[in-house]
Order: sequence, then C-alpha cells, then structure tokens
Amino acid sequence: MTNKTLWQGWWGIASFVIAPVTLIFNLVARVRFGRMTSPANGLRPPLDPGKPVIRRVGALGVFAPFLIVGVLAIAAELDDSANTANVGACVRISGTESAPEVAVVDCGSAEAEFKVAERHEGSDARCDRTIFSEYAEYGGRDSFTLCLTPLP
Repeated sequence: MTNKTLWQGWWGIASFVIAPVTLIFNLVARVRFGRMTSPANGLRPPLDPGKPVIRRVGALGVFAPFLIVGVLAIAAELDDSANTANVGACVRISGTESAPEVAVVDCGSAEAEFKVAERHEGSDARCDRTIFSEYAEYGGRDSFTLCLTPLP
C-alpha cells in the first residue's frame, strides 16, 4: 500500500496533504512490525514480503510533489499572458473579438502587433478610445485595462 501511495497519492488537492500523512503512518507501522519477533509454530510458512519499497518502481512517486511544484513554478515564470504586460511591452492578440487572447511578445519579433501605452488597475478604468485600442480583464484580484497603440 505504501508503494501505491507513493505512486498514486499525489493527484488531488487534498491528496497532496493526505499522502505524506499516510506515508508517515505507514512508516511508523513498519517500524513497529520490524520490532516484532518472527512467528513460530504457524500452520504455514510466512508469506514472501517481496522487494523492499525503495526498490519498487512506485517509489519513484516520491519525486511527484517536487515535479509538480517545479512544473508550476516554471509555468508561472514563463507566463506571457496579458496580466504580465506593463507599459512599453509589446503584445499580440489572437482569438476572437468576444474572447481575445493577449500574449506578451518581444517587440522586435514579427508577432508584435501592439505596444502597451498605458496600464490602469481596477475594473472601472477606461482608455481614450479615440487614441488607443483597449483590452480589459475583469474579475478576481487582477482587474486591469491595457491601452494599446498599433505598431507600424
């Protein structure tokens, strides 16, 4: 069961907390069983315990939490979405008019379509639509509006 917990125990939000607790309980039980004397005068010989947990493939699952945290950290670092766009950044817009997707790109690249001229925090900010194109995200803690000028 420890082998299964190591391999399968990390794949849920609650499991991310419960799996280490389960592994600790299993380790404590293993230590207690190790202190017991061998059975004597049984009806049949004891069962083969198999390979130690450390030598089983499922033991590689101990690295799963580190892998998950690492992937999330890398994804956050590589985030190129609109909420990372500051004044002076260049962006490209894809998607549809009702569901645009804005991504920060290098200003020297061919993908760059607009430059962020102003950034206003909050859900009530507006751009001067006679000068700028506007992109806004509302909801959550990161509501903002980007005022964009087209690149030549």
